[in-house]
Amino acid sequence: MTTPAAGSPSAPSMPTSVRVGVIAMSVLAALLLLNSILLWLGFDAAVDRIVEDVDDITRDEARTFVILALVPYLVLGLLLAAAAAFLSRRQPWARWAGVVATALLTALTLVNMVAAGGITVASLLLLVLSVAALTSLLARTTREWVPGGRPAG
Repeated sequence: MTTPAAGSPSAPSMPTSVRVGVIAMSVLAALLLLNSILLWLGFDAAVDRIVEDVDDITRDEARTFVILALVPYLVLGLLLAAAAAFLSRRQPWARWAGVVATALLTALTLVNMVAAGGITVASLLLLVLSVAALTSLLARTTREWVPGGRPAG
């Protein structure tokens, strides 16, 4: 059975919770991918700075550290971009991909906040957007709007 095309008279309108989830995931994806691109472009400078600032660390260890900082955010950014794009097309997997990605990002952000010993503007922004996306994706209206969700009533 096919679902009605978006914009057709029989297609249900997108609930606010879905809009909030799509917007929050899109902004998160943009921030994470931009951060990854900038870190990649400044890879050597980041490695040099770590080698200069941290005692007893080799250049290879610094390179590994920068790669380990880059990869999770790149993967989560790509996953959030896909989830945002396909959730608006009512794909059930996109909702769950968004839930997983935002839950992981929330946990990663909290761990980084504890490890850094404080809250930065960037970490607070990621945390607020992650929680907004997660609660929107788990909302009853989102669950009912996505095919395969529980029926209303």
